[in-house]
Amino acid sequence: MKKVKTLLTSGATAAAIALSAAPAMAELEASAAVSNIYVFRGVDQGFGTGAVSGDLVYSTAGFYAGIWASSALSGGGEVNFFGGWSGEVGGLGLDLGALSYYYAGNSQLDGGNDLTEAYLGLSFGGAELYYFDNVSGNNAFNALSDDGFTYTTLSYTMGKFSALVGMADGEEEENAKHDNDYVHLDLTYAFNDNLSFAVSKIVDADDELLGKKATVGSTAKGLNYTLDDDALFIVTYSIPLN
Repeated sequence: MKKVKTLLTSGATAAAIALSAAPAMAELEASAAVSNIYVFRGVDQGFGTGAVSGDLVYSTAGFYAGIWASSALSGGGEVNFFGGWSGEVGGLGLDLGALSYYYAGNSQLDGGNDLTEAYLGLSFGGAELYYFDNVSGNNAFNALSDDGFTYTTLSYTMGKFSALVGMADGEEEENAKHDNDYVHLDLTYAFNDNLSFAVSKIVDADDELLGKKATVGSTAKGLNYTLDDDALFIVTYSIPLN
């Protein structure tokens, strides 16, 4: 069965929907996970608190659709809807789809606008390349305008170990004196099918973006958020429910 694996479901341990082929017959899969913190694209979204999450995924003939929900985020939880198609062409894995975010009870993040991204993934051997493009809505990562944020990941997995570089490119205000871009590095060790350990660190960002704690709603000109460049250590335990 197609194993759906997102950076939402396991913090820093994965980049996007896994590029494994879906079965010809329809299948339904569910899982739950608990983490000491919720790290999204190199940023602690739970402000140091733990998170419980769960997902439900339907897949058939390469197509998939699902929902993921988490208790994390200050002021409310998060619900994500996603769907797409994955398969293989001449040994090259392909994955394309859309991912929509809803932040329940958090006006700073949601602001009345759901955020939707389109994504494209390519894989060969243990390497994966993903590109996400914000196509509608906005939140703290791209608060200046719609279609103002892209995110690219390059990852490689060898046995129980994996490494991921994530590059976030946020739109800046006109004449802004700094970039909203940043780069983070994630290293993960999968102890077994259920337990994983990871470290995530922002390795490149303008000084104006760096702060002791990630925040949203900054009033600084052109600044949508601040970033903590301390290393984040993530422990995640997940279990299948079906």
